[in-house]
Amino acid sequence: MNLNNPYKRLDIFRCNHESHADFEGRVSVFHVLKEKKCYPDGCLSFIWNCTLLNKGKPCIHKYRTVGKSCKGCTYFVDDKIHFQPECIVDDEMYEQFLEELETFETWLERIRYKRVSVAGRIRSIKPHFTRLLYKNETHTRLRGYLLVLKPAYIEMDCFQDPLYVRISEGQMKALDFIPKMKIECTGELRMDRGRLILHKPGRFEIMKRGWGRSWTRERALVTIKTAKQLDSQPAQCLACPWGALVDTEDHRDPEHPFRRSLFCLKSVEDYRGCYIHAVRKQKRRKRKMQTSK
Repeated sequence: MNLNNPYKRLDIFRCNHESHADFEGRVSVFHVLKEKKCYPDGCLSFIWNCTLLNKGKPCIHKYRTVGKSCKGCTYFVDDKIHFQPECIVDDEMYEQFLEELETFETWLERIRYKRVSVAGRIRSIKPHFTRLLYKNETHTRLRGYLLVLKPAYIEMDCFQDPLYVRISEGQMKALDFIPKMKIECTGELRMDRGRLILHKPGRFEIMKRGWGRSWTRERALVTIKTAKQLDSQPAQCLACPWGALVDTEDHRDPEHPFRRSLFCLKSVEDYRGCYIHAVRKQKRRKRKMQTSK
């Protein structure tokens, strides 16, 4: 059976919330149906304002911006705004999508947390970082690496979207994983915010060698120090070998402590002028021309 990940689809819903403006309103199925659960009823967003600051007057508590410390103040205003995602497909297509989603969830429930065999070619390898943000300092930790397989063969099924294999630093050092390598292994499948991840991988077999540089701890730590955090999460950056999602725990904001930020490991600040994407497109074009000859 051929399977795709319906949670990552961006062609079902659109939302006009300002946080989705960089994606032209496109929002994933997982975000709408699982994380926010905002379809069809919508969700509420709160905007904090100060009647004094809005008029150019100084705050009586000498604050310069509105924050959680302003709650309870006479001049604090909490505006409530209702947003509702829009389904951008017709009723027939939406019914087909729901059937696809049900098939995927049934399949996943059958094999979730069970030891399964996986095979595929490594499309890219990304360091797996977490960031801990405190008032006066930031800590970055390397938790291993993610092998990105696409497509991946899970038991007898072909999973055509990216499958992430979470490996430890010790496994990377021992097996020296590199892109284009064909591997087989076993592990436990879990869903992580819409991504399908293989946990506790083991019994690795290398079926075919790849090419390129492998990651080392020193190289990964130097790379994350020079990496640039992106304001948005463009699809081409998520698919790029140098785009890395970093799990962030913000201890400065107890109301929104967890988020996932996208970093460019090549320090490109604006994806619209990214030379890496242009070079990759040129290489693909050359390969197609050589194949057609």
